[in-house]
Amino acid sequence: MVARVLVAVLLHLYTITGMMAAHFINARHIQDPNAANTTRKHYWGYPSRVLPCTKDTGTCEYLDAVYSMHETSMRYAFILWAVLLGIAATWLFIRGWRMTSHERQPSGPLESAWRHLALAKRRWLSPDVASKPLQRLFGHVSRLQLLILTILLAYCLLFSLIGITYRTWLTPLPASPLHNTRAGLGGFADRVGALAYALTPFAVLLGMRESVLSVVTGVPYQHFNFLHRWTGRVVFVQAVLHTVAWTMVEGRLYQPQPGVYREFIGQQYVVFGVVAMFVLTLMLVLSTRTAIRWFGYEVFRVGHWGLAVVYLGACWGHWEKLWCWMVASLVLVVLDQVVRWVRVAYLHCGGGKRSNFGFHCAQAHTTTLSSSADNDLVLRLDFTHTHRSPWQAGQHFHLTFPSLSLWQSHPFTPSSLPDPNSSRLQHHTYLLRVREGITARLAALDEGATVPVILSGPYGRGFPSYGAQNVLAVAGGTGVSFTLPVVLEALRQRVACGPVFAVEFVWVVKRGRDLLWVREELGELRERAEGWTGLGVRVFITRESEGRRVGPDEKTTGDMGEGESMVSELVGLLNGTSGCSVSFLGGRHPAIAEVVGDFVERAAMVGGNVEVVGSGPETMGSDVRSAVAELSVDTDVSCYWDSRGD
Repeated sequence: MVARVLVAVLLHLYTITGMMAAHFINARHIQDPNAANTTRKHYWGYPSRVLPCTKDTGTCEYLDAVYSMHETSMRYAFILWAVLLGIAATWLFIRGWRMTSHERQPSGPLESAWRHLALAKRRWLSPDVASKPLQRLFGHVSRLQLLILTILLAYCLLFSLIGITYRTWLTPLPASPLHNTRAGLGGFADRVGALAYALTPFAVLLGMRESVLSVVTGVPYQHFNFLHRWTGRVVFVQAVLHTVAWTMVEGRLYQPQPGVYREFIGQQYVVFGVVAMFVLTLMLVLSTRTAIRWFGYEVFRVGHWGLAVVYLGACWGHWEKLWCWMVASLVLVVLDQVVRWVRVAYLHCGGGKRSNFGFHCAQAHTTTLSSSADNDLVLRLDFTHTHRSPWQAGQHFHLTFPSLSLWQSHPFTPSSLPDPNSSRLQHHTYLLRVREGITARLAALDEGATVPVILSGPYGRGFPSYGAQNVLAVAGGTGVSFTLPVVLEALRQRVACGPVFAVEFVWVVKRGRDLLWVREELGELRERAEGWTGLGVRVFITRESEGRRVGPDEKTTGDMGEGESMVSELVGLLNGTSGCSVSFLGGRHPAIAEVVGDFVERAAMVGGNVEVVGSGPETMGSDVRSAVAELSVDTDVSCYWDSRGD
């Protein structure tokens, strides 16, 4: 509704001021359309040109250069989108070909070339960037993501400079000793502005939760956030260059001053440009971590969407001849919101049952699972909810707690699997690491409190991937919510399919009592391991030593005795089961490279490809990706890390 109102207002303003803007644009381009014996040559995205040119030689040569640079700018903008659409089409074709190749025994030069390409990608592009300065600037980002950003930056830099007329003309002013300085700076300003317009729909695509890119590529939407942020910054830099360059032209190179600049800044299309630049700057500032920490996530989330709509409308009003980029962006923004709310309504309006029609929140029960001297607190949410189409292992939901904040939602992965025997009612279990914000407010509720929940989703890929045979799941802390359902689903598939392959679950936790988060699930894995040699369960406890279940800086309390007894019993059962082990590291961390290498060797004995999945702290994800990249085997090893767990 807000988007429609804003678009309607901007369209109304544009209708009122269209004639005025056209008059000023024609005046700015020093052409007289009413001159005798002249014709108009139309240009897409630019004012028509009046021919023949009746001005002085310098002015006519300048106009030749301006229109030539504009044609080149449009060409480069559409080449950019031709490349992007070509990549998307190629990716979609390869996805379909790879899925069908799992149904047969692939062979031949094409399959061999693909294996070599996948091996090169795994070894050279999957690891995180190792340079400390780059990590401080970009965070924990893979070489592939950085390579894509580098290519985009190189394209924008290169094609912002190629095709610019690097020449200056001094043109006289009638009845005045002054002269205008006309140069290629205006063409450069238009070039970066045109590329900023062309990049805007791409930035919106990268930021969509209901992602079109995810449908095409199969990559979950959250993995586009890095490119979304940096594409937005590229657009901001281009907008700044566009603004500064035209300010120099109109405020310095054209004479007489300050009259020329005063007339320029008062024009309607320039006012729209100033508004767009201000809104874009505000979006950039409010999206920084400092601003989010100061004003809260709610302000960022609602403000970012609202400001984006205003920015797109202001850009439309600034240069309506390139309206196509803004309309495409607005369509994507509205589509993202509409699809999201339709999915929410579908989940909460009775699941399609007329007898129960109406919006119903799920009712979640909270349980405090652990706490310690360093404020390490984990909450468990349990509730049942009606689903017509349940989720897959590894997918996540965005949860909103309307009694605490209606404007804030966070992604959480259910640690439970949907019941295949139930057509509608499904049980959800979530493990939440308590931080600041909404999770801290949840923790402040009474023990066992009931809180209403609104779900949106599910989002992300399902795991194990299609055709995956050997699965290694590595979790750190509450990342077990992502990996444990994947392991259980892999076991379910192995039983259904018949062949014996290797499945291993590795969990790194701080303390032994953290095992109680998923005590029943660990018990189920232990029972499975007793009857199937292909399953391995390895738990690493980093802050405790054998025989010492409490960290050196912590004190036991009277209500921990029962919990410690259950931990000891669970540890004993796991250590007493073949294929299962619990290791106390006493302040150390496990060697992830050894864990990955051991599993790949074991998988090689039974044959088949290997899929490594995991969730946890970013540093652990970097270790896993590096370990997979350093493998010297030619086996098909894929790696997926979900960084939302900790």
